[in-house]
Amino acid sequence: MPSAPTALAVLTIAVVAGAASASGEPLAGAVKGAKPKLHGCGNAVEPQGFRCGSIRVPFERSDPSYGTTRIGFAVRKRDQAGRPSLGTIFAQEGGPGYSSTGTANAYTKLFGKLLRRRDLVLVDMRGTGLSGPLDCTDLQQGVGPEFITLSQCARELGKRFISYRTSAGADDMDAVRDALGLRRITLYGDSYGTFFGQSYAYRHGERLKALVLDSAYPAKGESPWYGSLIRTGNRALELACRRSPRCSGDAGKRLRRLVAYLRSTGRTVESLMTAFGRAGTPETYVALDRAGAQLRRGNQKPWRRLTRPYKPTSGEAREYSRGEELAVSCNDYPMIWDKAASEPERRRQLERAIRAHRENFGPFTPREVALSASFSYLDCLTWPAPSAVYEPPISPGDEPTKAPVLVVSGEMDNLTTPQEGRWTARLFPRSRQYIARNAGHVDSLYFHDGAAARQIRRFLTNHTGG
Repeated sequence: MPSAPTALAVLTIAVVAGAASASGEPLAGAVKGAKPKLHGCGNAVEPQGFRCGSIRVPFERSDPSYGTTRIGFAVRKRDQAGRPSLGTIFAQEGGPGYSSTGTANAYTKLFGKLLRRRDLVLVDMRGTGLSGPLDCTDLQQGVGPEFITLSQCARELGKRFISYRTSAGADDMDAVRDALGLRRITLYGDSYGTFFGQSYAYRHGERLKALVLDSAYPAKGESPWYGSLIRTGNRALELACRRSPRCSGDAGKRLRRLVAYLRSTGRTVESLMTAFGRAGTPETYVALDRAGAQLRRGNQKPWRRLTRPYKPTSGEAREYSRGEELAVSCNDYPMIWDKAASEPERRRQLERAIRAHRENFGPFTPREVALSASFSYLDCLTWPAPSAVYEPPISPGDEPTKAPVLVVSGEMDNLTTPQEGRWTARLFPRSRQYIARNAGHVDSLYFHDGAAARQIRRFLTNHTGG
């Protein structure tokens, strides 16, 4: 469960919806009697050509006393309006915490020619963008330790702290689908979006025509230690060095020597784990290897550049909400303590878990991993215990979609690893995994003509026509 801002990753989800009556305005709303119309988006969405709308949904579908919230979305009509539609692509940004509407440009480039005969819809998850951005001021601006400001954020939210979660977001997306009059959809999700997408695929599987999970990690069954992340980073560092003309020798041995050097000089390995979180491509792994070697020789500048602390002062919560990211993470991700326990008991359980864990993570110890800011363990210690209305991303008894599933993994990705991709694929009866050579995290959104992006477009073409 690496922190998305630490990794500077854009975590996204997109949906390709089956053709229906999406061309009409007004649209049916999720709350009875509400019929929102599409209107100009102003400067809220770039590039131009989108029109915006919204629906209202319950904060808690099982308890009306929680009230309702606004879910905003933007619609881009297909380029070839005179030809029959091949469906609609919904896009939901991940993070969690990022705005979908803020990623419009990347989506249009990824889907490319698919948009000639398909509409594109961007849905902002509750707590982000056009959907009531969650703005806990001190947490958003990085004022004080996050385990304190996050606890304050929970108090500000009151009983609604539990309403910022993946299962509720998946139900919101389905409400938008229903408002648009769509029947079956094909869902594309990347990074946290794959976690979100799995929830949708189990909660609303009958609505899916096909599913793409790009840079996936499993929504159920994974160890809260996330051991494959660091193991993949260690392996990718060695692999990148072997393949690069700018690197020679044993990068794995140099990594172990660097860890020993950091400990012997009174430094922590936190900066190194931060740098690992920011790696993920051959070039960044080689740069990390070289900066570590130079640090051991006395040149600190390259190392400082690579490990500069990331402060989550992200400006407007509409673009990125730190509160929404941590709320969803603490509510939904597995922890190495019992979430129902009190904070003092959680701390005792954390210490016992560290002492009992026998497997080291390459050159790192369980204590170094558990106490690292690259994970949200310490932040979530102060988050409230789940209340009675909580529903996990995948509930006991939920059945997976029978639709075909493509899982895409980057060979060098140490945030959502190829191993996690294999585990994710096993959750679905009709799935296959594609591993993109030399690729990092969500490679398709950064390299629109790369192998991963081409594989995704080919899959969507085969399963949505055209």
